[in-house]
Amino acid sequence: MRLHADGWPLPARLAAPPLCGLPAMQARWVDHIKRAALRQLHASVAGERLLLRIYLIGEEASEIALQSDLLGQPPAWLARQMEKHLADERRHASLFAAALTARGGIAPVPLSARPDALTLRKIAQWRTLAHRYSSSFSAGHLIPAFAIGLCAEQTFTRVLRRHCALIGTVHPLYPLLVGVLSDEDRHVRLCQHTLARLVLPSEHGSLASLLDEIRAIDRAWGVSSALIMYLAGAALRLWPARP
Repeated sequence: MRLHADGWPLPARLAAPPLCGLPAMQARWVDHIKRAALRQLHASVAGERLLLRIYLIGEEASEIALQSDLLGQPPAWLARQMEKHLADERRHASLFAAALTARGGIAPVPLSARPDALTLRKIAQWRTLAHRYSSSFSAGHLIPAFAIGLCAEQTFTRVLRRHCALIGTVHPLYPLLVGVLSDEDRHVRLCQHTLARLVLPSEHGSLASLLDEIRAIDRAWGVSSALIMYLAGAALRLWPARP
C-alpha cells in the first residue's frame, strides 16, 4: 500500500476527511439549513421541480465541463472507465428529466443548461487550481481533474444521503435518488482507484495539498448555496404556481 510522507496510507487521504473547529461548525450549519431547505422545497410541486432541475443541470453540465476541459487524451484503460462514468451521468440526467417532466416541468436541452452563478464561480476556481497544480504531477492535468471529480462526487453523495434520509423510503422520488446514490458511491471509488494508480509516491504531498484546497473552495460556498436554497423553497411554497 502506498504511504504518504507522514505515514498515512494514500486511500486515507482520498476519503473525505473528518472536520474540526470552524469547518466542522460550518458543515453543521450547512446541513441544518439544507435540511430545512429540502422541507421547504418538498412542500410544493414547484419546489420539487426546482430540486430536479438542480440535479439535472449538475449531471449535464458541471462534471462533464470539467472533464472535457482538463482531461485531454487519457490512456486507453482510463478512457474506457470515463466512458462508463459519463454513460451513468447521461442516464441520471435522463431520469431526472423524466421526473421533472412528470411534475409538469420543462427539462433543459441537454448540454445547453448552465449551473447557477455560485456553482459556475466554484468551477472557475477549481479550474484555476487545476491548471496551477498540473505541473506537480507526472500525469499532468489528469490528477487535478480526478481530484476535483473525487471531491465533487463525495459532495454529491452527501447531498443525496441527506435527501434520501429526509424524505424516507415511501416518497415517490426515493427510488430515483437512492439509485443515483448507489452509482455515485461507485464513482467515488473509481476516482479513488484512478488517483491511487496514477499518483507517484513522491507526489502524495502535492495531492494532499490539492485536495485540501479543492475542499476548502467547496466549503466556502456551502453556507451561501444553502441559504439560497432555503429562500427559494420558501418563495415557491408561498407561490406554488410559479414554475
